[in-house]
Amino acid sequence: MQKYVALQVQPLWEKYQFEDNIDSGAFGSVKKVKNTEDGKFYAMKVQDIKKLMTRVPKNYGIEMVRILREINTFRLCHPNITQFKESYFTFEDQFAIVTELAESNLKTYIENTELSNAQIAGIMIQILKGTIHLHNQNIMHRDLSPDNILVFENGQKFKICDFGMAQLLSSSNTYVGKPYFKAPEIDLGTDFRYNSQVDIWSLGVILYYLCTKEYQYQSNSIAEIKKQDQEKIITLQDEQKIFEQLLNKMLQLDPALRIDAIQVLYELCIIGNEPLEKHLEIEEEKEYNHNPTSNVDVKSAFAQTIQSTNAIWKNNLKDGYGRQIYDIGSYYIGEFKNGKRNGYGKFYYKDGSIYEGQWVNDIKEGLGFYKWIKGDQYCGQWVNGQRKGVGVSTLKNGDIYLGQFINNLHHGIRLYIAKDDGQIEIRKYENNNLIETLLKIENAQK
Repeated sequence: MQKYVALQVQPLWEKYQFEDNIDSGAFGSVKKVKNTEDGKFYAMKVQDIKKLMTRVPKNYGIEMVRILREINTFRLCHPNITQFKESYFTFEDQFAIVTELAESNLKTYIENTELSNAQIAGIMIQILKGTIHLHNQNIMHRDLSPDNILVFENGQKFKICDFGMAQLLSSSNTYVGKPYFKAPEIDLGTDFRYNSQVDIWSLGVILYYLCTKEYQYQSNSIAEIKKQDQEKIITLQDEQKIFEQLLNKMLQLDPALRIDAIQVLYELCIIGNEPLEKHLEIEEEKEYNHNPTSNVDVKSAFAQTIQSTNAIWKNNLKDGYGRQIYDIGSYYIGEFKNGKRNGYGKFYYKDGSIYEGQWVNDIKEGLGFYKWIKGDQYCGQWVNGQRKGVGVSTLKNGDIYLGQFINNLHHGIRLYIAKDDGQIEIRKYENNNLIETLLKIENAQK
C-alpha cells in the first residue's frame, strides 16, 4: 500500500451515482453511492467548502487544515479502521471522501441489541485494536463515540471512522466531540496535557454505554462528576460488575494516571477469556513483552531521562527513551533503538529549527512537524527524510498551503488558504512550478 494519499480534482459524480442519503449537517452530507467502475456501494461524505467559508469566516481555514491533514490517516490499513477508497475536490466547491459502506453505527446497533459480557468485551477489543494502531502512528482520534464506530458483517466486525472530520458536519466553532464522550482535560487548560489519552477516556465512556445503554452516570456527565470528585468510583450493576475496575482505570481525571490502550486490551482479554497474543500486532507484542510497564511508568522514565545528557543503553547501544547532545550543537529527545533514533522524538537543530515526529534509523519517516527558525512550519508526511505525500505548510505571514509533496517539492494538487480567510485556491504544481489554478473560491462576505 502506498505511504501517502494523493489529492485530485474531478466532477462529483464522475465515477459515482447517488443511491440514498445517510446523514446531513450544517456544512455537508453523507450519501450512499454506487461506483460505476466496480459496481460496489460506498459511503461518500461531501463537504461544502463555500458554506464553510461564509458561515465560519473567522476560522474556516484552520478547520479545513485540521480536517484535511487527517487525510493521511487513510493510508493506514487495519481491519478495525474504515477502509478508504478515495478523496477529491470537485469543480462545484466541494470536497468528497469515499469509504467503505457500513450496515449501521454502534449507537444504532446497541439500541436494538442486548449484549452479553462476552459481546461487550469482543466489541471493545476490536475498537481497542483500531485505536492502538492509530496511536502507534502518532494519531489520536479525538472524537470516539458510538456514532463513529461502524458495524459490518451483521454485528461481527466493528471499525473506527471519522478521523477528525466530524467537525465538518457541525456548525460549532469549538470542540465538536460528543459532549458525554469528551475527555475532561480538553476543558482544564494547561494543568493536563492534551494527548492520545483523550481517546482512552472516550473509550471508557463507550464501555460504560455498552454496559448500561446510558451516556450519563446518575443523571450527570461522567466528566463533570470526576471534576468535582476525582476519587468518585463509577459503579456497574449485576453481570456488568466485572468491567467496573477496568472502567475506573480508564476514567481517571488525570490523563497521566489512565492506563494506555494496550493495557486496556490486556484487561479486556482477561475478562473475555481471550489470549492477548491473538490480538496484538507483531511489533506491539514485542513492545509489550519487552516492557510490560504501565503508561505512568513509561512517562516517568521519559521525564527522568531527559534531565540527563545520556540515553538509556542496552548491549552497548542506545535503546529506549533518552536524550543525546551532538558535537555540532544539535540535540535529540525521544526514542532510540539499536543506537539510532527510532520511534517518536524531537530534534533541535543548531540553527534553531525543530523537528518533532517519527524516526526510522535516524531518518525522518512518517508523520512529523518541522518548524524553521524563520517561522515557517510544515506538518505532514515524511518518506526517507523528505516531505512526500500530503502535508500542511503554514507560512510566517499566516498563509496556509495544503498539498502534495514529492522529494520536498510541491507536486500535484495544492490548496491555498489566504491568511485573512478571504479565499481558497486549488492549484496544480509540477516540481514546484505552478501549472494552473483549477478552482478559486471567494468568500462572499469579504
